[in-house]
Amino acid sequence: MTEIYPAAVVDKTAVLGRDIYIGPGCVIGPHVIMGDGCRLKAYVIISSGVRIGRNNRFFPCCVLGEEPQIMGQKDTPGQLLIGDNNVFREGVTINRGSPASSGKTVIGSNNYFMANSHLGHDCQVEDNVVITNNCMISGHCKIEHNAWLSGGCGLHQFVTIGTFAYVAGLTAVTHDVPPFVRVAGSYPCEVRGLNIIGLRRAGFGEEKIKALNSTYHRLYRRKDGESLTSVMNQLLSQNDLDENVRYLLDFLQRSNQHPQRRFRELSRHPNFVHDD
Repeated sequence: MTEIYPAAVVDKTAVLGRDIYIGPGCVIGPHVIMGDGCRLKAYVIISSGVRIGRNNRFFPCCVLGEEPQIMGQKDTPGQLLIGDNNVFREGVTINRGSPASSGKTVIGSNNYFMANSHLGHDCQVEDNVVITNNCMISGHCKIEHNAWLSGGCGLHQFVTIGTFAYVAGLTAVTHDVPPFVRVAGSYPCEVRGLNIIGLRRAGFGEEKIKALNSTYHRLYRRKDGESLTSVMNQLLSQNDLDENVRYLLDFLQRSNQHPQRRFRELSRHPNFVHDD
C-alpha cells in the first residue's frame, strides 16, 4: 500500500508504483517515474524526469536530478536513471546529465551512497558499488561494478574506477584506477597492492587471486629497466590468460587512449599506469 505523508508534494504527472512511502517534506517533480517499494524518509527532493527502479531507499535531505553544476549553463533537459535496491543516505546529491555530453547520469543496482556524497553530471555507476561519506565525484566519471570508494576521496572529471578497485580515504584521484587494485595518496595517488580482501569477500577463488597477484607484481614490481608497456605486451602474448588478468591489461590499454585526455596525467606520474 502506498503512503504519502500530507506534508509531501507530489506532482500530478509523476508515475508511482505500488507500496511506496513518501515522508514529510518530500518533493516529487514532474514526470518522475518511481518503481514499487521505494522509501523516501523525509525532505527528499526528486527533480523533474528522474526515473527510479524498485526498492530504493532515500534518507533525509537527498537531492537527486537537479541541473548540472556547470558555470554559465542555463537549466537544460537531462536525465537521471536509477536501477533497483540502491541506498542513498543523508544529504546525498546527484546531478542529472548535461546535453553537451551523454545527457544521462546512470546508476545501476545494489549500490550504497553514504552520507553527503556527491555524484556529478553524466557519471555512470555500475552495480554493487560503495561510495562512502563525503566522497566528491566530478562529472563524466565512471565507476565499474564492485568498486569501493572510502571516505572523503575526490575524483577528477573523466576518471574511471575499475571493477573491484579500492580507493583509500582522502585520496585525490586524477587518473584512471586499474581494476582489482588498492590506491591511496594524493598528487599522485599510487597503486599500493592488490585488493585481496575485497576479492575474497566477493568470492574469488585462490587460483584467481593468485593469477591477479602474479600479474600485479609483474606490472608494478618489475625489474630495473623494464617498462610497464613491455611487461604488458609480454603478458598479452601469453595463451590462456585468466579472464580477470586480461580485463586488467585491456583496461590499462584503454586508459592510455582516453578521449578526454586524462592520460596526460600519466606523463606526470608514470608508474601509475604507463611509463612511456
